[in-house]
Amino acid sequence: MRTMMGAVLLLETAWKMKRITKPKFILAAALLCFLSPNCFGQPLKVFILAGQSNMEGHAEIRTFDYIGKDPATAPLLKEMRNPDGTPRVCDNVWMSYLTGPYDGSANGEGLGKLTAGFGERGDNPTRLSNKIGPEFTFGIYMEKELKEPIMIIKTAWGGRSLNTEFRPPSAGPYQLPRQIQDEWDRHPQGAHGIPKLEDRKKWQDDKDAASGVFYRMMVEHVKKALADPARVYPAYDPEQGYELAGFVWLQGFNDLVDGQTYPNGNYDEYSRLLAHFIRDVRKDLDAPKMPFVIGVLGVEGEKNVSFRKAMAAPAEMPEFQGNVVAVDTAPFWDTAIENAEPRQGEYNEIVGTAHTLQADGTLDTERKWDKFWKPIGKPLPQERNWRYLTLDATAAKDKLEEFTDRRFRDITVPAGMENWYQPDFDDSNWMAGKAPVGKGMWNHSGITMNKFPSKWGEGEFLLMRSTFEVDNLDFDSCRIAILARQGFHVYLNGHNIHTYIWWQDKPQYGSIVLDKEQTQYLKKGKNVLAIYANDQYSPDTPEHYAALDAWIEGITKADQKKLDLALEEVLSPKDREALQGASNGGYHYFGSAKIFAQMGKAFAEANLKLLKQTGNNSF
Repeated sequence: MRTMMGAVLLLETAWKMKRITKPKFILAAALLCFLSPNCFGQPLKVFILAGQSNMEGHAEIRTFDYIGKDPATAPLLKEMRNPDGTPRVCDNVWMSYLTGPYDGSANGEGLGKLTAGFGERGDNPTRLSNKIGPEFTFGIYMEKELKEPIMIIKTAWGGRSLNTEFRPPSAGPYQLPRQIQDEWDRHPQGAHGIPKLEDRKKWQDDKDAASGVFYRMMVEHVKKALADPARVYPAYDPEQGYELAGFVWLQGFNDLVDGQTYPNGNYDEYSRLLAHFIRDVRKDLDAPKMPFVIGVLGVEGEKNVSFRKAMAAPAEMPEFQGNVVAVDTAPFWDTAIENAEPRQGEYNEIVGTAHTLQADGTLDTERKWDKFWKPIGKPLPQERNWRYLTLDATAAKDKLEEFTDRRFRDITVPAGMENWYQPDFDDSNWMAGKAPVGKGMWNHSGITMNKFPSKWGEGEFLLMRSTFEVDNLDFDSCRIAILARQGFHVYLNGHNIHTYIWWQDKPQYGSIVLDKEQTQYLKKGKNVLAIYANDQYSPDTPEHYAALDAWIEGITKADQKKLDLALEEVLSPKDREALQGASNGGYHYFGSAKIFAQMGKAFAEANLKLLKQTGNNSF
């Protein structure tokens, strides 16, 4: 669009020629100004956001409500939402977001007006997700304060370090610290984490090849966006141009935990690398005084003092005075979530476990959490007879060429057995016995299972069927209680009610709560439960081991209330409220929108302060 000055001159001429009245002139001028983001004659403000997974942002939109529960952050939530509760869309802030998988092999660019969804994007880098990073409130606050057209260029990939993938060009090649090099020299034949002497040249070559790859991707993408700003910001006015108004760096976790590059917690090398990074991005983008904000990693709050100091250190260097600032994100760490997280783990373990085992592998009948759920049908699970058959994969397509942990697969069963899980299937020729059906020795967490009521046999796979009679279905909820080492199918009256395709290390009965659609297959009278699973083995130990058992349980509404009340001993209502604000692990700031929203606003405030200090005329 043309500038407001040109528009006003045209309207002034029309008014003098009596083609429009003065009130219409005033209205038209105001309308043109409203329609043109550049009506004040200001260049497009461009901000660059870069880093690893925390810059991607793992805060799910569902955690927004938690922001409003704190009077200190409730006003921020109002800025983030429309009156109807939907996430705000910034009309004058447009995004170009380059991201992709850890290796950058499938990078994609997301474009559009800033709103929620420009956080971590998983397998779909070009589409809005259900997550935010610091960009959301950064852009909201910038739009509010500047009242100018804004473009944000964000590049972020998870799991990338400054010492390797983001390594700046002027930092030189990666070199092992002297202390680590001496350790390597003492182990020419290699050791844990140390390559053999003959492999070290390749190690260095691979390190050099990986060094700076994501730095270059970042710079190339920024240059691409700046080469054609209208592609990102449709109303861009080339006569006004653009201004590189700030760079925000939020990274650090991979360096924090890298004991090879930073032995004994000495992070001086990070400070050196970050100083080179600031110089290099300014040089490569031809912006020698571009404001630079260091988002100092605040994972674990006030801990990691040495790293946080090293990350903030460049801001104190004389050459960066007045144009680089460090923003400590540790104050935004949420201790309420931190305190609730371990209890959430204990809670999940309790509700995810239907029954535990004693040290000898027998059922623990004293666990207090089990009394609320009742086995459905007769005879009781421990008294039921099972029909079972063991078999191996015979079809070539079903055989494995080599060992892999993910071994669960559907195999071709012998002819005539295709409907083995249906209620009317004749299993009279199968073996019979009580469960668990097992083989070998399952030894884990102080529990040893090597004595089973029924022997699995030599085959890799097991088919099991059991019949039980139900006379009461007065339950509020139902679940499967299942003991299985590998993946499995569970069928109820011929219907698949659950499939698990991975493997489990815990010798205990898992709890799988059924939804209404799955529960509908449970009926009064005769019911048939069928299970398909495979055993487990290791390439180092040829012995196979397994155990398989399952039954259906129910809980009444009254008992569910009692169970919920008992579980408050583990996870209190206050803890549960705090965990509503979390959607991910601690190293992602708990995936908390409250934390990311505060960070984004703090980064914007720091960037604006630098703009004022450099004499920017936007204020």
